Amino acid sequence: MKPKPAFSYQNLSIVKKMAIGYIIIIFIPILSFGLFLYNLNYNSFLEEYAQGRQKIVNQVLNNITVSTVQIEAAYQLFQNNSNTIAYLSENYRSDYEQVSNFLTYIRPLFSYILSSNRLIDSMTIYMEQQNGMVFRPEMAKMEEFKLGESIKKLPLGVGKWITFNTGSDQDINLHFFHKIGNRNFEQDIGLLDIKVTANLIKPLFESLNLNNRSNLYVLDHDNQIISYTEKIPLSEDSQKALLADASQTNAKYAYQTINGNKVLIESFYADSLKLHFVMMEQVDDVFIGIKKNKYVLVLIVALLLLLLSGIYYLIASSITKRILKLSKHMRQVDENYFPLYRGEINKDEVGHLTSSYNAMIRRMDELVNTVHRSEMLRKESAYLMMQAQIKPHFLYNTLESIRMIAETNDDPEAAEMSYTLGKLFRYSLSGAKSETSLREEVDNVKDYIKIQQIRLVDRLQVSLDIEAAIDDFLCPHYILQPIIENSIVHGIANVRKQGTLSIRIWDDVTFMYIAVSDSGTGIGEERLALIQGVLNGKLDGKLLHKGEGGLGIMNVNERLKMFYGEGSGIHMESKLNEGTTCLLKLAKEAVQ
Repeated sequence: MKPKPAFSYQNLSIVKKMAIGYIIIIFIPILSFGLFLYNLNYNSFLEEYAQGRQKIVNQVLNNITVSTVQIEAAYQLFQNNSNTIAYLSENYRSDYEQVSNFLTYIRPLFSYILSSNRLIDSMTIYMEQQNGMVFRPEMAKMEEFKLGESIKKLPLGVGKWITFNTGSDQDINLHFFHKIGNRNFEQDIGLLDIKVTANLIKPLFESLNLNNRSNLYVLDHDNQIISYTEKIPLSEDSQKALLADASQTNAKYAYQTINGNKVLIESFYADSLKLHFVMMEQVDDVFIGIKKNKYVLVLIVALLLLLLSGIYYLIASSITKRILKLSKHMRQVDENYFPLYRGEINKDEVGHLTSSYNAMIRRMDELVNTVHRSEMLRKESAYLMMQAQIKPHFLYNTLESIRMIAETNDDPEAAEMSYTLGKLFRYSLSGAKSETSLREEVDNVKDYIKIQQIRLVDRLQVSLDIEAAIDDFLCPHYILQPIIENSIVHGIANVRKQGTLSIRIWDDVTFMYIAVSDSGTGIGEERLALIQGVLNGKLDGKLLHKGEGGLGIMNVNERLKMFYGEGSGIHMESKLNEGTTCLLKLAKEAVQ
C-alpha cells in the first residue's frame, strides 16, 4: 500500500487554501510588480511633469498672443481715422478747426481704446510735423522721443514690440510701436507708442509657479537678458552655457545635471512679443527622495501585506466556520421538517444569507400549511366573480321590466329614461376593456344627455358638431361623461334661464380636439386658477378637496396623460356668470 504524503493540498482546509493562494497569487506578484513598475515609471513621471507644464504655459502664451493682436489693432483705429490723419498732416484751415476736431474726434478715440483694453497703460503719438499744436498727454513732438533712434526709423506698415528692463526681477516694460502714414502711405506723419501694463505677461509668471528651486531668464530677440529671477546660484559660465544651449536647441524641455543636481530646463517663446523665456527647476529633491526610499517602501509594503494576510486569515476562518455550521444545519431539512437556524446571526453577508434562509423556511412552512386555505379562497373568489356577473344582469332585467311597464301605462318619457339608463349601465358595468372608441364614448354621452334633457325639460339645449373621423379613434372609458356632468350639474342646472351645452370635435395632424362649452354659472378667478394649476401639474391635486368640483376633471386629465402621453390633457377657461369651456387634447401618435 502506497503511503500517504505528509502534505496534501487537497486535504487542507478552505482557510489554509485561501491563505496559500493569497501569498502565491497576490503577495509575491505585488512585490515583484511594484519594483518593476517603480523602475519603469520613474522616467515617465519626469516626462509627464514636464509635458504638463508645457501644456499650461502654451495655453497662457496663446492667450498672450490673442491679447497682443487686440493691442496691435489699436493702430488701425488711428491709421483709418481721417481726423487723426488730418491732424498729423496739419490739414486744417484754422487753429479753431484743429482744436475742435481734436477734442471732438481724436481725444475720445484715445479714451475709447484705453477704456476698452485694460492691458494698455498709455498711448502717445509722436508727430513728425514740428509746427502743429501739441495736446498732451496724447500727442508729443518727435524730438521728445527718447527710446532709441532705431525705432524712429521703422518703415511704414511695420509694427514692432520693444522690451525695456526697469531693473526689477519681473518688471518688464513692453511697448508697441507703429509708424502712421498719410492717406497714400507716401510719408510717415507720426509714431504710435503703446505702453502695455505688466498684466500682459503676469499670467505667464504665475503659471510657471516659481519657487526657491527655480531660475527664470527672459531674453529679447537678440538673446540678451532683460529680466531674470535666480534662486539657484550659477556661475557666469554655467549661465551662459545654459542660455546658449536653450537658444540653439529645438527641444521644448530637457533634463540635465548641473552642479551635481538633476534639473528640468524648459524653453518658451512668445512669438508676438519676440521674447524667449528659459526656466530651470531643480527636481532631484522630489524624485531622488522617492528613489532613496524605494527599499524602505518595499519593506513597509511587505510588512503590511504580512499583517493583512494574518487579518485575512482570521476573517476567512470566521466566515467559513459560520458557513459550515449553516451547511450542516441545512442537511437536516426534508419535506416534512423545516427547522430554523438558531445560531448567531450577524449583520453581514453571511448573516443576511442566514436570515434569508430562515425567511425561506418560514415561507415554505406557511405554504405547506396554507394549501387548504388557499383552495378555499380560490373557490370563494370564483363565487364572488359569479355573483358580480349576476348583479348587473339583474339590474338590466329590472330596468327592462320598468320600461315595459311604462310603455304599457302609456308613459313614453319614463320608458325612454329606463331604456337610456340601462344603456348607460351596460356601458359602465359590462365593459371588459379599459378603452373604447371615441364614437362609443360619444354615443354613451348622448344617452347621458338625453336623461338630463328629460329631467331639465326645456332648460337644456344641446349642439353636437363632429368634424373628424372618430369611429376608430381609441380613448379611455368615461373621459367625456364627467366633463359634461360638471357642465350640467355645476353650471346649467344652477341658473334659472335656459342653458346651452355645445360639444365640438375636430382634429389636425397631431391632435384630436374635443371642446365642451356651457352657458352656466362659470367659475370664480381664484377657484379657476387653482383648477388650472392642478391640471398643469404645478399644484397638488389635494387642494381641490378644499372646494367643490374639479376632482372628476383632475382624474380625467391624469388618465388622458397616462393614455396619450405628455402634451395631452385638459385646458379649462371660464368666466363667472358667463360659462365654462373645457378643451381636451388627445395625441394621435399614441393610438396609431
